[in-house]
Order: sequence, then structure tokens, then C-alpha cells
Amino acid sequence: MSKQTILNKELPKGVGPNVSPEAFTNDKRKVFLFGSPSYTNIGDQAIAYAEEKFIRNHYPYYEYIEIMDYATDEGIQIVKEIISEDDIVCFTGGGNLGNLYLDIEEDRRKVISTFKDYKTLSFAQSVYFEETEEGDKEKKKTKDAYHQNRHLTIGTREQQTLEYVKDTFDSEVMYTPDMVLSLDIEPQELEREGVLFILREDKEKVTEEKFISELREWIEQEKGKRTGRTDTVLHDIDVIDYKDREDQFMKMLNRIGSSELIVTDRLHAMIFSIITKTPCVVFGNSYGKAKHSYRDWLEALNFIEYTDQKDINKLEEMIDRLLQAEPNDIDLKEDFRPLRAYFKK
Repeated sequence: MSKQTILNKELPKGVGPNVSPEAFTNDKRKVFLFGSPSYTNIGDQAIAYAEEKFIRNHYPYYEYIEIMDYATDEGIQIVKEIISEDDIVCFTGGGNLGNLYLDIEEDRRKVISTFKDYKTLSFAQSVYFEETEEGDKEKKKTKDAYHQNRHLTIGTREQQTLEYVKDTFDSEVMYTPDMVLSLDIEPQELEREGVLFILREDKEKVTEEKFISELREWIEQEKGKRTGRTDTVLHDIDVIDYKDREDQFMKMLNRIGSSELIVTDRLHAMIFSIITKTPCVVFGNSYGKAKHSYRDWLEALNFIEYTDQKDINKLEEMIDRLLQAEPNDIDLKEDFRPLRAYFKK
């Protein structure tokens, strides 16, 4: 598909939903973001939102073009026709580099190996390959694909992932916090009521339902607070396309920001709590991404606390302390310096 054909023909759905067709053919340098999520995980939606804000706010001289996850093959074909040597190919960040979410990893392999002659970035990830025969097989496929691209930089967002990537891949490595922590959002002043449990229902879940029920009952009876439960993965809709991303993200922030306390095992529920200045107790997932993000970047916050404690009596002091905290701030701007340097002309 030539540049003129792109101008004269409607682009496939999901290819460049954030731009006009002219963006593909103008003289600006381009950043192509593949893997932009259409699934209903608000954490991953927030990452894509933050990636766009980061590029547009810091580097307006780039044309930033997203390719939705369901349009990967169509996007690859179009980008192959128009890409220039100074353009950058990216794949969205998150916690899906590995064999737990193979559909996403297979798309990432395809993009990275296809654009092997161009500057390529996988935005900050958590990496996890299971220590099984299947995990080893998929890790080899990933290594084979990534190592075709001598221009690849792999972003990592926790120390454990940084060390794993260094030991596993022959690629450049970047270390920054999760992209959502780069956002500068002023929290709304909302009336707060109750304790909101935001908990996994997926293959990464390790917090037992019995403990959750006991903790909710204790909070209701001993603390006299209403409790509710949700997840950062929405189940009442099937798709979040680009046009709906910001609205769904802001709805989640407002729900968290109208709570007195968040109890979660979700990394991004913790991060959304930080954005909204909402006290938060954080438990772990199967491979520690919330735990390590907290310990690597966020321990100085006085209203967020990670714990492996499951004795409710011992949790009482922590919960009381968090509820009484005057939320403080931390400045992570300098920790994104490697990413800012990457995109500079």
C-alpha cells in the first residue's frame, strides 16, 4: 500500500485510530505503537494512555501512531510500506512478556522480528516465563524472535525483571517505573466512603477467597465501614477501543478516589491509589510485580503499604495507620530520564 493509496483509501479499523490518514504520509518522524490494548484491563489501558501522553507532551515533533492489538497484521503491512530509517517502532508495556499471555507475546515477537532494521522499543514490562517445559519452549521462541533485531531495547519496570532480561536476552535494557507513574493527574476532591477491594480473578491470583471474606467481614463489623468489590478488569463490556480509553480510565480513578481505603493485589489499583491519594493495602500476585514495584520505587509513600500478612489482628494497626495518614508525594521524574533520552532527536 503506497502513501498515495493510504490517502485515498480508508485505513483498516484499529490502524491509526488516534490520527488522520495524513499522519501516515506527512514528513514528521514517526513513533508506531503496536499492541495498543482493546481488552478491558484498565491497567493496560492506562499504560497505553500514559505512553501517548509521554510522547505527545515531550516530543511533539513525532507523529505518534497507534496500532490496536486486533489490527497487528494489517498494521505491520501498512507500516512496512511507509516506515523511514529515523522512525521508531514500539510495543506497549505491561506485564505480559512471557508465556502467561501468549497471544500478546506472539504479536510482540512478530513486530520485533519484522522491524529488525529499525530502532525498536518494548515499553516497560514485567517478564515471567514459567519454569516448565512449556515455559522454556516459549522463552526460546521469544529469544529467537528478539535476537533477530539488533536495534531492540527492552524496557523493564522492576529490579527482578531487569536482572532477568539482562541474563536472558542479548538486547539493550532500559529500567524505569511503570508508565502510569509518569502521568501528572491532579486528583479530584471526592467524598470518600467505605473500603473497596480490587482483586484478581485470573491466573495470577494467589490471595485466598476465605481470607478475603474474613477481612471484609472484619472491616464491616469492627471498623463499621461499608465494603465493595471490583477488579481493574471490567466484565460488563467486551472491548475498550481507543476512543473509550480515557473515559474508562477516569471512571476507575473516580471510583478509587471516592473510597477511604483500597485493598488490592493489582499493581495498577495500587498505582491508581497513588494518583488519587487513596490509602491502599497491597497483597501479592503469582510472580511479585506489585511487590517489587512497591519496593523498588514506592516505599517512601506513607499511605501505600505492601504486605504478605494474612493475620487480620496484625493488619489492624497497618489499616488504622493508613487511614490516618496525610498522603505524601514522591517525585519519579528523574527515573524516566532513560526513556526521555531514548526519544530525543
